Amino acid sequence: MQPPWKLLVEDLGRIARAEIEARPLLLFVGGNNTGKTYLASLLWGLLSLTRELPVARGAAYQRCVAWIEERFARREREPTFDLTPEVHADFVQIVNDTLREHGAELARRTFNRSGFELGRIELRDVTLPKEISFRWEAGHEQGEPFVSLSARERDGMLWHATGTEDAERRASVIAFLAKEHVADVLGGASDPFASDTVFLRLMGPTFHPGPVFLPASRTGFMLLYRSLARQLVGDALIKTGAARAPAPDLTRPAIDFVDLLVGLRPEEGAYPEEAAFLERAMGGRLALRSGVGLNEVMYEYAEGEPALPMELSSSLVTELAPVVVTLRHVSGYRVLIIEEPEAHLHPRLQRRLAQVIVRLVRKGLFVWITTHSENFCQQINNFMKLGAHPRRAEMQRKHGYEEIDYLEVDDVAGYQFEADAPGGRTTVTEMKKTASGLVIPTFNRELAALTDEAMDLEQPDVEG
Repeated sequence: MQPPWKLLVEDLGRIARAEIEARPLLLFVGGNNTGKTYLASLLWGLLSLTRELPVARGAAYQRCVAWIEERFARREREPTFDLTPEVHADFVQIVNDTLREHGAELARRTFNRSGFELGRIELRDVTLPKEISFRWEAGHEQGEPFVSLSARERDGMLWHATGTEDAERRASVIAFLAKEHVADVLGGASDPFASDTVFLRLMGPTFHPGPVFLPASRTGFMLLYRSLARQLVGDALIKTGAARAPAPDLTRPAIDFVDLLVGLRPEEGAYPEEAAFLERAMGGRLALRSGVGLNEVMYEYAEGEPALPMELSSSLVTELAPVVVTLRHVSGYRVLIIEEPEAHLHPRLQRRLAQVIVRLVRKGLFVWITTHSENFCQQINNFMKLGAHPRRAEMQRKHGYEEIDYLEVDDVAGYQFEADAPGGRTTVTEMKKTASGLVIPTFNRELAALTDEAMDLEQPDVEG
């Protein structure tokens, strides 16, 4: 399977260079303080914030302006037209030109630090995975004629741009179309006002069109998100007329996570079955208590027992709660980024969480992970072996798995982060895939050293 896109990054924090493929399941593995969170956060920023950057108006932009003018002149004879591979390539180039000019600004917005720098960020091999057509439509607004442009794929409308009657507005639409098209291909945020998603926000479950980022230290967020949200809202009210400002000590993915928790609604989201699977493994149930003010996540250990707030629940519950409530109550996202999913989990729970992630991948969700757990990665390797096993169904029954519990080799890519010295520059390399799954040297070295030490200590003392 050809990955839908690749990303090249240079000089991001300690990362000298990284080139990754956007596989459905990505594993970032390596020692502490080697830049895994930096790259995971930048991926979130790429998918969420690129639309905020001023568009670069280079040669690709000018070609697209000429293209839209040509199509506009023929709108009455040919109101519908397709997105060609050449225009798709120009749209990608517009975004790459924008990233080249404003990549450092993207990094500063993502990490919420004015001095944060990024050397280079570039999309490569961005595929056009589906047929997209455009349509001109005439109408009137407040008695004035206007022309709108809609983009559609087979399962519905993607974008809607109005007010394209004059050439200047049509040129501005190019920036909108390029960013929306590339964001859609990457799996990122789409404009909630570009289609009917705004109504989904009001009438359905919590709708989150961009990637969901579940940061490390989730226990702390679960204990403090309500207090933090009150502080953020209070700061906005004090600054009369000012928009709410991000908290200075949180990155944008973390702020987005707090917003997600605050905005949870009790309606059923995209993956309730996977949420219930994790709850059974936990031995209890998470409930969303809504009332006056902010909602609160509670843990119900057993029917008839009093529900516990997060501050009285175990770290197992507080670490898994964000995963469970996201799966149960949130819809619209196409990418889920989880930092250290193994944190505070017994190996048995790590294996169950890996099983849930595999099911999410099978259902079409992209899941990108940073991890330090050899147990978690070994379970992923086992699912890769199941996918290639000639007697897959038999092996699944033997080990208690369902038909959906397997991975194809092409579903997965793993990347090792390794510093050339303590506190030095990090090299990011793709891990090899074999019949046994991913080869993970950073774990293998330490396991070999641990085994050698244990065997050495088993030897009886011999004197003389």
